[in-house]
Amino acid sequence: MPTAKYAGYAEEALKPFTEKLCNEYYNSIEILSNNAKRQAERVTTLESETTASEYAQLCCAIIDDLKKHLNERKQKFIPYIHQLTEKAAANHDCTACTGRCKLRHDMQVMELNESNEAAKKVLHRLQLATLPLYSQTRVPDEYRILRNRMAIIEMNMTELFFLERSYLIPKVIDAQKTINAGNS
Repeated sequence: MPTAKYAGYAEEALKPFTEKLCNEYYNSIEILSNNAKRQAERVTTLESETTASEYAQLCCAIIDDLKKHLNERKQKFIPYIHQLTEKAAANHDCTACTGRCKLRHDMQVMELNESNEAAKKVLHRLQLATLPLYSQTRVPDEYRILRNRMAIIEMNMTELFFLERSYLIPKVIDAQKTINAGNS
C-alpha cells in the first residue's frame, strides 16, 4: 500500500480516525456489498450455467458474512472506541475505578483481530471459487460484473484490514494505556 496515501493517519486522533473508517470504509463496503448481492441474485436467476450460478450463491453467502463482520464493528467496536476516547478525554484512571469496568478493554483488540481473521478466511473462500476470466470458457457478462464488484469489495476489505492493523489498533492500545486499562 502506498504510504503517502496514509501519511496523515498516524497523527489523526482516535475518534476522528474511527469516524473516517466508518464513512470511507464500513459504510462504503456495505453499499458495495448490497450492490454485489443484487448482482449475485441476478446471476442466479438469469444463468442456467451451474458454475456461474454456484459462484453467485457463494457470493451471497460471503456478502452476508462480511456484512456480519461490519455490523459487529459498528455495533460493538465503534461504541467501545467512543467510550474509550471519552474516558481518555476525562483523564479517567482505571486503576482508581470503584466499580467493575464493563468495557472489557483487554478483549476488544483481541476480538477485532479475530473478526479480521475470520473475514480474511471468507475472502479467501471467494478467491478459490472465482472462475478465471482468461480461460477458454465463455462467461456471461452478468458474471463478469459480479466478479468485478466482488473484487472491489475484496480490495476495500484488504485496505480496511491494513488500516485497522496499522493505525486503529495501535491508537486503541495507546488510549487504553492512557487510562491504565488492564492494569487494575
